[in-house]
Amino acid sequence: MDTVSLTPEQEAKLRESFKRCSPETVAAILRFRNQQDIGAVIEVVNGVIERYLKLAPGETLATKSDCTKLGEDLGIDSLTMLEIVMAIEEALDFRIEDSEARAIRTLGDVRHYVDDRVHGRPVSLATVETYERDRICLVLPQQPPFLFLDHAEIRGNHVKGAYLFRGDESFFAGHFRDEPIVPASIVYEALGQAGCLWVLEQVPKRLGVELPANHVLFVGMDEARFSRRARPGDEIVLELENTRLRAPLVVFNGRVTVGGQLLARVEGLTLAFGDLHEAESAGRTAEPAATLEATAGTNGHYAPARSTLDPETVASF
Repeated sequence: MDTVSLTPEQEAKLRESFKRCSPETVAAILRFRNQQDIGAVIEVVNGVIERYLKLAPGETLATKSDCTKLGEDLGIDSLTMLEIVMAIEEALDFRIEDSEARAIRTLGDVRHYVDDRVHGRPVSLATVETYERDRICLVLPQQPPFLFLDHAEIRGNHVKGAYLFRGDESFFAGHFRDEPIVPASIVYEALGQAGCLWVLEQVPKRLGVELPANHVLFVGMDEARFSRRARPGDEIVLELENTRLRAPLVVFNGRVTVGGQLLARVEGLTLAFGDLHEAESAGRTAEPAATLEATAGTNGHYAPARSTLDPETVASF
């Protein structure tokens, strides 16, 4: 990367622009710009982001993992993210394209992106594929009125979706009398549909197989826990991360939020794909019998906590 030493005027301007950053961050910016010190880049990135956060005394981003989410974990909104992008551009003297900025979701994304740029490598950010309801209907076997995704996006091993409970869903009539509440099973169904979307869109590309829409089956969940209730008018946000993919099974961990507050968390949500007999064989090999524990969640339902595959209970959503 070609970098020219700063003039006194340019250095003064940088010091003024980053006067609210720590002295160590300013020093790292100057080392990079004047001495081409590549090792200072991550220190610059962490320091610039810290300028926009309210961290506890002694807390730094250097100790946080690459998986730390800028929005959910650090509370960075879209406007603040734009300010951060502009600050990094000024500090490191390169432009970040809008399409690239939209793909940055975690600390790891920022760090890897900047590292790629300063080393002159192709940027390795995962692209974001977006899905509105019409497109989701073309992909999933689930259809209205039993479709609980309004829009979704797939990015690498992650799928994120949302659904607004409008209040006219049929289950509210009897669940419960005088106090409509979203059934836990519907929340799990929505998570399963998000996972199904990931499987149908990603598995054929990754494994080079054809996968009919109705060949994705629910297997079970290792753990699931509810923290609150969802009601008519609430929009749930569903997030799943693929943690394992080995035909014919795919495993996710994830969570559901409402208004930024945790609604439910799941681990080991497992789907089977492909031929049903193959999935059954996998179940016989892995676990000859099903086990199911239940824990009472605060939403007034029993949430399945541990489940293993039984060939007789493998079923579509």
